[in-house]
Amino acid sequence: MARYFFNVHDGISLIDTVGSEHPDVQSARHEAVETIAERLKGALLKDADISAWLMNVTDERGFTVIVLSFTATVKIVDQLGLTVASAGAS
Repeated sequence: MARYFFNVHDGISLIDTVGSEHPDVQSARHEAVETIAERLKGALLKDADISAWLMNVTDERGFTVIVLSFTATVKIVDQLGLTVASAGAS
């Protein structure tokens, strides 16, 4: 099994120095998506800014094999269609 490292950049760079072992890059992709989904859920519930998140997954040689990037926002709209509150980036 190969070791993959999941580095997150969400305003702060969090470099994974431990990584985790996976039989293939598809398995590492699954972990990357699950990890980002949990972080995203927590951030949106806290009204955090999610204007430029990035995760890059590297292999044991340090080569980037997966890149996830995204922007997310939550807007609460009243019955007139006016934004009442928002979280994240537009």
